[in-house]
Amino acid sequence: MVDVNQENGITNVGFLELTGKSPEDLSGISYLENVGIVLVPESLHAALLKIPQKNVGIIVTVPKTEGKIKVLSGQLTLSGDVFSNLSGSPDDILVIVGQVIISSPIEAVGFSEVIVAGQLFAPKSQESKIVSTVSRMVGQIAYYTGDVQRVFMGNETFSQDFFELIDSKMSLILIGSCEISEDVDIVILKQKIADFIIIGDITVSRKLAPLIQILATTKLGDILIREDQAG
Repeated sequence: MVDVNQENGITNVGFLELTGKSPEDLSGISYLENVGIVLVPESLHAALLKIPQKNVGIIVTVPKTEGKIKVLSGQLTLSGDVFSNLSGSPDDILVIVGQVIISSPIEAVGFSEVIVAGQLFAPKSQESKIVSTVSRMVGQIAYYTGDVQRVFMGNETFSQDFFELIDSKMSLILIGSCEISEDVDIVILKQKIADFIIIGDITVSRKLAPLIQILATTKLGDILIREDQAG
């Protein structure tokens, strides 16, 4: 949690939430620097813009509501039931910040608005439902088709042994810089992987590159040929 009542600036923060604050709460902030996402109520937007800013990524403005603002942030896997808001009010607003997988169908939506800032991953079968559910999207939506999903962030290497342990068709969501080992063959990838969602770079052998291109339903980055195979 970031204390907004500080005399100096706020720096190096991935996510800054200002819901529930007042203009007086912001008056002590001298500057914002290196902030990834700022979540601010509509009533504070003008006050926020008066604060000197440097390297502030995304400002998400939340409209006024008679209900509550529910914020979910981080790397999350959410059931579709979350959107029903059974214990809340129809005036509530849901804000999702970060990398989020929707793991099951959305049957009902009990929020007045659903705002997403970041990356949202959902079943391909739910595409039309997601489009009608999300009222505002800042980032990317990607759809997967596999029976199961796994998210890997950072630097990961995947070997033949890894793929052999997969029991059913998997969607691999890769965020960062990843690598598929030289020992992995085309046959096992066809058997075990439904699709790749690549946000970042993936390094593969020359023999696997065409298959990765086919299986990558979303690619925000590069497929790199391993250096010792490039010649």
